[in-house]
Amino acid sequence: MIRISDNLFIPDGELSFVASASGGPGGQNVNCVNTRVTLLFNVDESPSLSDDQKMRIREGLSTRINKDGVLRITCQDSRSQWANRERAAGRLVRLLKEIGRAACRERV
Repeated sequence: MIRISDNLFIPDGELSFVASASGGPGGQNVNCVNTRVTLLFNVDESPSLSDDQKMRIREGLSTRINKDGVLRITCQDSRSQWANRERAAGRLVRLLKEIGRAACRERV
């Protein structure tokens, strides 16, 4: 389970992680091992989010969400698939927190 705030949690079952070969420099290991990780989160189908939260996320992250409502976050910073998975989850948390803070500023 990923904690976004005191009252918002995303269960692991709502997230998918896909591993693929990482591009760029890094030696021969990069061409053989699937270390790049893409986190997929279906915002539109999430039972953990309210309709208002879904709308704010779609508006705030429109460039990262496809027409089916799936948010994609890719990470290939590390040579470790596990580290990239953790970093992608951390990016999800940061992005959703930023959307929440922006919504609070709009209401004031």
